[in-house]
Amino acid sequence: MPTETVPPAEADWQRWCEEREAGLRAVPGNLALVVNQPLDAEPQDVEHLEGIEAWFVPGEAGVRLRVAPGVDAEIDGMPCAGEGFLPRLGPGGPFLRSGSIWVDAFSLEGAAYELRIYDEQAPALSDFDGIDVYPYDSELVRPARFTAYDEVAAVPWEFTKEVDTGRPKSVPGTVSVDLPDGTVELLAFKDGQELVLVFADGTTGAESYAPGRFLRVPLPEGDADLVVDFNRAFVPPCGFSNFYSCPIPPAQNRIGIPIRAGERAARWQS
Repeated sequence: MPTETVPPAEADWQRWCEEREAGLRAVPGNLALVVNQPLDAEPQDVEHLEGIEAWFVPGEAGVRLRVAPGVDAEIDGMPCAGEGFLPRLGPGGPFLRSGSIWVDAFSLEGAAYELRIYDEQAPALSDFDGIDVYPYDSELVRPARFTAYDEVAAVPWEFTKEVDTGRPKSVPGTVSVDLPDGTVELLAFKDGQELVLVFADGTTGAESYAPGRFLRVPLPEGDADLVVDFNRAFVPPCGFSNFYSCPIPPAQNRIGIPIRAGERAARWQS
């Protein structure tokens, strides 16, 4: 019998699913996060590490460090002793590392800094059993249109942790998506060179992760046609660790119909 050939788009999606799960299992990664430690201008001990203090200076893109003599620590493979600096460059580091602990600097819109602390022995790493996903659906690869604002708006946003609610996200415009039952206009916030759509739909909380899912698309320079592939909708970091604080879909981004594509939810052994 002839072997059934998987269409290229679906094969790419299958690779994306595999890479997503591999990334989650990596250290540092979403499953390995064990502490979010807010910082201020006064030095404080870094949790899970002895002999290392951290603080931030307003206006600097990162955090200051003080490493006590005799403490074995490095930043991206380079020894760190005495006074140091851990820059915030985006996902993927740089990382301060000491023993099984990894640390990076994080800031919501540059307003304040916190440390994200990861542990190679985090319980979630052994409890994680994969991600439930919907079957690939070519009908949910949809045409869309990005409409840029005259100026990027600072929009107060709700988060899964109340302490973060009200912090602004940079919103450069809206994305209108042509769905089978009509067009929806979604707010999109800027993350580097990408737009992030935070959305809920008819599956949210019943079949897929509550409060919603994320979807990334390239950020155009101005008004532009896009393709929104809901097969690449993904569970946000807070679906894998309670230590994350994730943006919640605004009312405008709550789609009335079920979107049965992409990731549904994390699966656990216990």
